[in-house]
Amino acid sequence: MDPVTLFATATALWSGVKKAVEFGREAQDILGQLSQWAQAVDNFDHAVQQEKKKPALFKKLKPSNATAEAFDEYTARVKLREQEAEIRHLFLYGALNHLGMDGLREFYEIRRKIREKRIREIQDQKFRKEQLIENVMTGGLIVLILSAGGLLLWAMISLLIGG
Repeated sequence: MDPVTLFATATALWSGVKKAVEFGREAQDILGQLSQWAQAVDNFDHAVQQEKKKPALFKKLKPSNATAEAFDEYTARVKLREQEAEIRHLFLYGALNHLGMDGLREFYEIRRKIREKRIREIQDQKFRKEQLIENVMTGGLIVLILSAGGLLLWAMISLLIGG
């Protein structure tokens, strides 16, 4: 999906979080809503990162207005910062205040560790993919050399026997 749609999804989920807080839902319900919102934000960030990468070789490219695209991304980033500030407020003064600053710190620490773990996993996956390609290329080269050597040996034997 495109980033604009994903941002709209995140915003809709954020509205759900705010309604859950307004209606005095249990902390567990609010945390569940926050989890869904966080997934939508992660999908948005991923889509933005994918758009910044070089497009696939045969992907049809559409012309876009750079200024409009920049405003869309900027608006989304500002809104997400505001939502992050509201999460902090929920922990310190709102429906999650029973968790307090310690809960907020623990949340930030858990999120930091998960992000670091994901970055390591992505790097490991990239390394393994490169190793696989290198091993396949090496194996192919060995097969080619052995085939050429076998063919050369067969030709020499054929010349000696037939000649």
